[in-house]
Amino acid sequence: MRVCGLTLIVSCFCMMQVCAWCAPDEKMMSDAFALREQGEFEKATRVLQTWLDQNTSGAEEADRRTVEFEIERIRRIRQDYKLTRERLLTQLQDRLTTFTEAELDTYEREGKLDVQLIDGQKLYVNSSAANLVLRVPELRARLKKHRGDTAYRRLYEQMLTANKAAELTSLSLVTPQDFLVTYTLVVNPNAAPDGETIRCWLPFVHHLPSHSDVSILNVSPKIAAVAPPEYPHRTVYLEQPARKDQPATFTLSFVYRSWSQVSDLDPKKVRDYDKAGPEYQYYTAERKPHIDFSSEDLQRISHEVSSGDPNPLLQARRIYDWIARNTIYQYAREYSTLDNISQYTAARRAGDCGQHGMLFIALCRLKGIPARWVSGWESFNHRGHNMHDWCEFYVKPWGWLPADPDMAVNVLNYADDELTTGQQEKLADWLFGNLDHFRLTVNTDYGRSLYPEKTDFRSETVDFQRGEVEAGGKNLYFDQWDYHMQIKPLDAQHAESLRKKQQPAPQKLPKPTPTPSPTPAPTPAPTPKPEPTPAPVAEEAGTSTTESSQTTTPVEAAKTHGPKATESAAGETTATANPESTPAATPEVPASSKVDATPQPSPAPEPPQPDPTPVPTPAVTPAPEPTPAPTPAPTPVPTPTPTPAPAPTPTPAPAPTPTPA
Repeated sequence: MRVCGLTLIVSCFCMMQVCAWCAPDEKMMSDAFALREQGEFEKATRVLQTWLDQNTSGAEEADRRTVEFEIERIRRIRQDYKLTRERLLTQLQDRLTTFTEAELDTYEREGKLDVQLIDGQKLYVNSSAANLVLRVPELRARLKKHRGDTAYRRLYEQMLTANKAAELTSLSLVTPQDFLVTYTLVVNPNAAPDGETIRCWLPFVHHLPSHSDVSILNVSPKIAAVAPPEYPHRTVYLEQPARKDQPATFTLSFVYRSWSQVSDLDPKKVRDYDKAGPEYQYYTAERKPHIDFSSEDLQRISHEVSSGDPNPLLQARRIYDWIARNTIYQYAREYSTLDNISQYTAARRAGDCGQHGMLFIALCRLKGIPARWVSGWESFNHRGHNMHDWCEFYVKPWGWLPADPDMAVNVLNYADDELTTGQQEKLADWLFGNLDHFRLTVNTDYGRSLYPEKTDFRSETVDFQRGEVEAGGKNLYFDQWDYHMQIKPLDAQHAESLRKKQQPAPQKLPKPTPTPSPTPAPTPAPTPKPEPTPAPVAEEAGTSTTESSQTTTPVEAAKTHGPKATESAAGETTATANPESTPAATPEVPASSKVDATPQPSPAPEPPQPDPTPVPTPAVTPAPEPTPAPTPAPTPVPTPTPTPAPAPTPTPAPAPTPTPA
């Protein structure tokens, strides 16, 4: 990856949303970057540290944070490149029936390996062995062991079930499936000084039309705060003091119901956008560094997929198809080490789920199609559960529609031993505008602030799936803690019995004083039809922590590779710490989904989320009851019926105040 030095440094700074496109000292930063590009990591670090030492009092805080993160970024890159040539060769020979050193030389010359020179030593990205097998089809035929994963087959069968349910009911949210989620995060002993408060943010299900009936069953230690539904990163925030020589354990369990989303899309029914609205402008805007319209690679692909037809549904479909048929899956290094994710993916024509998703979002926005990031976990892989990213794009009159270009890449390239060619094509086609229920959605944007805000840099500056931890105002990186995710399917009766259990009463955080800003932030995304606001999450002391709402969600399949899995230098897949979780059975069309055959309204688009202040009040005001939309669209099957109220008029919110993420 070769880009302008100053751009790289500034990009990583913006990625943390500390300050937009500023540098403390252009020459110093350019020198440090040049040294890093030459593999002189130690020298680059000394240049940066010297500037910090010489500017302890005179430098702006934002400038200091820029330099501090660049030092941290160099440290993180080292973590991702620990694999020596000897170890890589051993890994490949262990995996394949035959593999020679000469073949390794050939693949490296052809650019099929991700290599970094670090302080005189040539090192390979930790996932190199798996990535090479994924990149070279003939190597897959030499694998000694094929995992008996049936993820693609199960996904295909779930598609058939969802389509049948939608046909019988005329609903767009169908085939509900309950899941029990248990998440544990363990901080290493002595990662924080004895007595220091450890702050922890755990992933929690988002408030969307395709997720409903959410109930917290257990949490330890006591809840400090559940992020309000409108926050882009949905979290449960916990605290506990560090104890000498003891690990600090944080746990959360909850049940939720996930719905498949089925859409009946007709390009002839597409309506025009309100391009003057702030919501349209927000979701079609550049957002450097990861969405940069000046990228020549993005412009080249955009021109390649152009057909002269301005219909946004057809344009989005051409973008989706291009990614599905012109890129491959590769395990990713940490996103916080990348300068520009969409550019990185476009140039390599390879990536993981978030990289494919960011490329889709960037290309849609470049063509004036509102698009946004969605991510969380997938919940059907029998070998465990993986992080997964996908996206949504907005087209009237349907509203936000799901798209999973990464899953399409996987289905078309790696499902040939489970599905016929026709089935692969059909499933890849379906994942544009439709979505299975094997999803746990946590995020509806990327790189936004947590609730409450984190003091130091985030470990994951783009996404939020594994959690975040800090102590004493300092981030605890991934190498200082571990996590375990389990997502278990439940039958409806068992899920209801769990929901009846007594719930803990969360505490409220004090409401911060809003920070005024001279410019208004964009308000909600394009709104074709209002939808009932789900019942608010009970987040005040003395109330239940049950959420009864409908939501919008998605997922990814994986086989020899996980949606957002990473591979360690030892060659072990580490995307999930739960290799023995129970697979979710494909449900029959439930009787409850056959009751109401009336077309439902399209979900109202979610507003741009607060970033980072002011923190919104946790309570949610009921919205008006909708009237049926003229065409079927992705919608909730209502659980509670909201009381009609006057339609709220969106008003501009204060613009986000930049702070380190």
